[in-house]
Amino acid sequence: MIQETIKDFLQQHHISRDAGFILAVSGGADSICMLHAFKYLNLKMLVLHCNFSLRGKESDMDEQFVKRFCDSYGIAHSVKKFDTLKYARENGLSVEMAARELRYTWFREMKEKKKMDYIVVAHHADDVAETVLINLCRGTGIKGLTGIKSINGDILRPLLPCSRTDILKYIEDHQLGFRTDSTNNSLDYVRNKIRHQIIPVLKEINPSFLDTMTENCETLKETEEIFQYGIHRFQEEILDCEEDELLIHISKTLATPAPYTFLYETLKPFGFNKVQIRDILNTHTAIPGKQFIAGHHTLERGRIFWRLYDNSKCCRTVASIPTTGIYTIGKLKVEFTLFPRTEEFVIPQQPDIACLDADKLQFPLLIRNWQAGDYFCPIGMKKSKKKLSDFFRDQKFSSKQKQECLLLLSDEKIAWIIGNRPDDRFKITSFTSNILQISIL
Repeated sequence: MIQETIKDFLQQHHISRDAGFILAVSGGADSICMLHAFKYLNLKMLVLHCNFSLRGKESDMDEQFVKRFCDSYGIAHSVKKFDTLKYARENGLSVEMAARELRYTWFREMKEKKKMDYIVVAHHADDVAETVLINLCRGTGIKGLTGIKSINGDILRPLLPCSRTDILKYIEDHQLGFRTDSTNNSLDYVRNKIRHQIIPVLKEINPSFLDTMTENCETLKETEEIFQYGIHRFQEEILDCEEDELLIHISKTLATPAPYTFLYETLKPFGFNKVQIRDILNTHTAIPGKQFIAGHHTLERGRIFWRLYDNSKCCRTVASIPTTGIYTIGKLKVEFTLFPRTEEFVIPQQPDIACLDADKLQFPLLIRNWQAGDYFCPIGMKKSKKKLSDFFRDQKFSSKQKQECLLLLSDEKIAWIIGNRPDDRFKITSFTSNILQISIL
């Protein structure tokens, strides 16, 4: 039955029997059953065994068992010993996540080195039921109720239709030995509590519990696909991009049937959690400017949009301009040109060009980001001072725009908010003899 299940799996997913398979074999009943079935089907394979050094002598005995088993059947194999606890400490990971990283990193290295095609693991129907129940206990969306994927990239799980009972029967029928991990019986682990205490009760209620769970997972997988399709359709209507910012239309979001779910699915990939999503939704009537941060991403409430950007890309810039010429400053290329004023000269109106009275400027000029406390005298305001923070608010600058705004300074005085407004103190007048033109190329 196990061999037929694997054959059906390969046919269903159009996987050639001439492909190369790396088999993850721990020595337990599940992986030994899978290994024997693959050998019976005469498939090209390489067995890999990880010794995570977590159970002392017991881990070493597992390694020796796998070696002997493979040798007895003439199966190519390789083992690797890891200091899992050290790796977990150095990388700030749980032991489980450290073991997973070590395992799959090595598997993929060997897959490339040996020119194999797939990595095969021995998850089965009981694992699916346990995973769904764990996700349900911890809190999950639809995706967490869809179980374990039979194919995930280059990872294959051909035994998912089989139960633990099917596997043990195969072991018995073929008189195969296997190793038992002593920690599998410890109720200190959530998975073991579900395996030994909860699932037996569910099987009493429904003897076909595993089949029912498998059917439920298949149904929910299609439900998840419909759900994601709906989310993507809403995103096409509600999301927009502006340079490096993702814009989320506030009123359109609120008009969806499930604003919280839409916002959560949109922002979850950027690291925002459920509590933040509820707080973000509560800002829809608040004054613009409220910010939420998740790792390298900042979400700011604007007047029409929530604006999302990568705050690690907001560069801080300081550049000295010793004389005229062309300079590359951050993302900009800026040209400084000095020429005498003539009667034909007309001040350009483009925002990316500023013409200032050269005799009022003092080289070296300085270009930098704005700082708290900065002020300037906006042109046309008769030298009255205005804080840049107030100017930004009046101009409806987003937080990202403020962070990236560059200033041109002469003798510590702001001469130009680059790409925006010159300072009145450096404007061209009837007395101007020489002009310094600054152009963003």
